[in-house]
Amino acid sequence: MIGIDIESIARFEKLYSNKKRLLEKMFNKYEWEYALTKPNPSQTLTGIWCAKEAVLKAIYPSEEIFIKDITIKHKKSGEPYVFLNFKQRESKVIHISIAHAKEYATAVALITSM
Repeated sequence: MIGIDIESIARFEKLYSNKKRLLEKMFNKYEWEYALTKPNPSQTLTGIWCAKEAVLKAIYPSEEIFIKDITIKHKKSGEPYVFLNFKQRESKVIHISIAHAKEYATAVALITSM
């Protein structure tokens, strides 16, 4: 299964500037703190949000899941990976890729069986 998402970075910049508390509720503590270590936190948050949405779209047809059940973490190399805050019914591997351009961030999630 595959999921994809694209978001406007400007939308997240506006939320970051004007409604930071609302934006903070959209992410878990790890994601928020990770973004704050980056030069452009709103761009990083946009990419993380896209990854969460892509994973949601890929999983949802076969399993009920909520956005807060998905955490995007990063290896020491910077590579993103998915941590699910619930036990999946089936053994699956979730691959994600996040990309940023000047105005947009996008992410793709690919789910394969073990």
